[in-house]
Amino acid sequence: MKLERTRFAASTFVLFAIVLFAAGSVLADPCLVVYPSGSCIYHYDVNEYFTVGPGDPLYDPMYDLGGVVLIEVLTLDIAYTVYQAPGLIGFTPSTGGNEGFFFVGNDFDLVVDGFNNMPTTFVNILLVFEPDPSWCSPLVTVDGNPALHDANLGWYYPIGDLVVITPTPDGNNYSDTVTHSIHFELCSGMTIWAFADEDYDLMWTDSECFTAFSHDSTVPVNETTWGGIKALYKGE
Repeated sequence: MKLERTRFAASTFVLFAIVLFAAGSVLADPCLVVYPSGSCIYHYDVNEYFTVGPGDPLYDPMYDLGGVVLIEVLTLDIAYTVYQAPGLIGFTPSTGGNEGFFFVGNDFDLVVDGFNNMPTTFVNILLVFEPDPSWCSPLVTVDGNPALHDANLGWYYPIGDLVVITPTPDGNNYSDTVTHSIHFELCSGMTIWAFADEDYDLMWTDSECFTAFSHDSTVPVNETTWGGIKALYKGE
C-alpha cells in the first residue's frame, strides 16, 4: 500500500476537514502526524506547498526556518502541522513523489502527534511500517517489542489511544503527543505513518497522512540486493 501520505490533495482536503470535526465517525480512520524526536528536513510536494521569504505578505518571522516559511497552496496559511516537529531544520522540494520528515538512523524515538483543530480522542492508533526497498522483509521493534504483520496492512504496531486537549501556542489548534522507541534492521530505509483504526479492522479508510522516513546509515544508499543488506547484519 503505497500512498503519498504527506500531502493533502485538493480532492481529499474537504473530506479530511469533515473527519476532523467528527473524529468519532466509524466511516473514517483519521491519520496522525509522525516525526522523529531529533533533527529532520521536510520534503514537500510543490503542488501542495511553497515557501516565502522576508518581504512577502505571507511571511511570518516566527516560523522562519532557513530564511523561508512553508505555506499551504490551498489555504495560503502557514503549514502549522509540518511545524509540529521540534527538530525541523528546513524544507526541500520532494523528488520521486516521496514527501515527509526525512532523517537518518535505524534506532530512534518517534513522536506520534494528534495535532487537530479541536479537542478529540484518537482511539486504537496503529503505527504502520513500509520498508525501503518494498521487497525487503524488515525486523522492526517498538519499545523492544516486535511489530506485527497483516497480509493487507503490512507491518504495524498498536500503541493505544491518544487524548488531544492541549492548545497550541497560536491558540487555533490542539496537540498532544506520545513517543516510542523504534528500531529496524535488514532494510535500507523505513517509512512510518499512523492512523486511528477506529473500527478495529486493520484497514485504513481516510485521507493522506504525514509520514516520517528514515534511512539506515549503515546500509549504502545504492544497496539493492537482499543478500547484500542481510550480510551487513550477519552475526548480530
